Amino acid sequence: MRRLREIELTQANGITGVQMRFGVCFNVEYHPEIHKSPSHYFGGILEQVDQLEELGYDSVWFSEHHSGAYSFGNPAVIAAVAASRTKRIRIGTGVSLLPLQNPIFLAEQYAMLDVLSNGRLEYGIGRGYLMHEYEWLKIPVSESHGRYREAAEFITKAWLSNGPFEFHGKYCSVDDYAFFPPPVQRPVPIYASGGGTPQSFTWAAEMGFHLGTALFLPDRDFVRDNIAAYRRTLAEHGFDPASREVSAITQMYCAPTKAQAVEEGGTYTTNYYRFFSKLAGKTALNPMSEFYAKTDARDLNPGDFVLFGDPEDLVKRIAGVRDTLGIDFLLMEVAQGGTPPEKAAAVIDLFGHHVLPKLQKPPANA
Repeated sequence: MRRLREIELTQANGITGVQMRFGVCFNVEYHPEIHKSPSHYFGGILEQVDQLEELGYDSVWFSEHHSGAYSFGNPAVIAAVAASRTKRIRIGTGVSLLPLQNPIFLAEQYAMLDVLSNGRLEYGIGRGYLMHEYEWLKIPVSESHGRYREAAEFITKAWLSNGPFEFHGKYCSVDDYAFFPPPVQRPVPIYASGGGTPQSFTWAAEMGFHLGTALFLPDRDFVRDNIAAYRRTLAEHGFDPASREVSAITQMYCAPTKAQAVEEGGTYTTNYYRFFSKLAGKTALNPMSEFYAKTDARDLNPGDFVLFGDPEDLVKRIAGVRDTLGIDFLLMEVAQGGTPPEKAAAVIDLFGHHVLPKLQKPPANA
C-alpha cells in the first residue's frame, strides 16, 4: 500500500517512477581562508546539519579520511554531536574505512552511535580510494579486500549477537567475546560501496547489504549494469530486492538559474576534483588521479554525472536518473572545493524548498 501511495504522489507531481530519499554527505576539505579556525569550520558544518533537519532531508553522512585537512579522521565523533543536536534525521558514514581499523573498535563505536541517536545510524562501509593512507598506517593494500570483507562479517555478527561468541578470521580472532552495547536497530542498515569492480556490487548483494555507488564515476554503463547485477544477485541469494536501497553520491549545486548553478557548482566541484586528484597522486596505487586532474566538472553536467541546475531542471534530471539507473537514495555533496558556507547553505535551502517536495519519498510511517 505504501509503495502504491509513493507512485500516486509521484504521478501527481508530474514525475514518473517511485520517489527517493535524499541526504547530504560532508566530505569536505578545510580552507582556513574560507572556514576560519577548525572550531569555526566544524561549527559551520553542524549548523548545516541543523538546517538539513529543519528542511526535512532524510539523512546526513560524514566521510572518513586520514589525509590532513580533509573529511573526518573519526566520523563517529562529529556524527555523535550531530545526533545530539537533532531528533529525526538519520546519521550515516560515507564511508567508514573498515580495513584501516580494528573491527572490534568499529563495532563498539558505531553501535554506541546507534544507541545515542536512538536508532538512526546508516553505516556506509568501504575500502577508500586514497591508497597512501594504507601506507601511512602500515597496512598492505594487498590485504584491503580481505580485511574489508572480514571486518564487515565480524561487525554484522557482533551487532546481531545475543551473547558471547567466537570469530576466527585471518585478521581478527576472538573467543568468548561479549559485545556491548547492542544497537537499537536489528539489523543496522549497512551500505557497502560498489564502484571499482563488479565484484564489489555482487558481494554487497551476497551479504544482503544495501548498495552505495557514485554517479560521477566516468563509466555510466558500468554503474547501470552493475546496479542491475546487484539486484539480480540479491534475489539469487534469497533477499527481496525491494527491501534493499541503492544509494548514489554525486556533487549537486542548486541555484536560481541553471547558468549560475553550472558556473558556481562547476567551479567549486572542479576545485575539489583537483584537490583529491592531487591527494590520490601521492602513490601510484591510486587509479583515479589522472581523470580528475583534467576533468572540468561542467562537462559532466549534461550527462547527469553531476547535478548542477535550477530547481525545475534538477527535478526532471533526478527523476530521470532514478528511473534509468534504479537509484533509491541520492547522497549529495554541496560544500566542497572552497564553497563558502553561506553559499552551501543557500544550495541546501533552495533544494530543500523546491526539489524535495516533488521527489522525496514519504516517511515509513506515513
